[in-house]
Amino acid sequence: MTDEYLLQQELEALACNAYNPPLESDESQTESMAKTMDRWQNLFGLSRDEAVERIMHHRTDLTRTRVPDTHWDVVRAEKENAGYDREAYEYELELQKRKATLPDLLPSAEDSNVTYLVQMDGPLADPEKVRRAADMSDLPSVVTGQSVEQSRSVSLCCIDAPAKAALLRWAADEGRGYEPTVLVNPKSLQ
Repeated sequence: MTDEYLLQQELEALACNAYNPPLESDESQTESMAKTMDRWQNLFGLSRDEAVERIMHHRTDLTRTRVPDTHWDVVRAEKENAGYDREAYEYELELQKRKATLPDLLPSAEDSNVTYLVQMDGPLADPEKVRRAADMSDLPSVVTGQSVEQSRSVSLCCIDAPAKAALLRWAADEGRGYEPTVLVNPKSLQ
């Protein structure tokens, strides 16, 4: 019974996010994209392109959590004074939720022999940026491969478990919402 109830709640949340009508108390629906981009750039320290990408991803994410009207009414004045609108506040809450799950993603002691591959893109576009974010003393080695999903070549840096932990901490603290693509290097499992 509980599983069916939880499933129903999840389906209702998805349906609400898919429908997403303009809310009476939500003025961001009528705000221009340029103004929304400026807001996100200022609040989250994003470039113009990153702001557009994050806004579009947030708006099309059917699994996002919407802030209830009653909650927004309580925090609205404070958040608007800080530069937020409802949409930016919801995005901020999602960022905080991701940061809270970070400890679950950190490698454990049994992962010490496992190596990882980090896709070089966004703020981690080259080995030096990966080295700094992962708090490594030497530049990581680079391998290239082919993305099956996107049919394009990708460059990846090889890092160890402590570097992965440092990289995830960097992403949570300084990555401004950027989520690095980190894969287990299959060769390290053999």
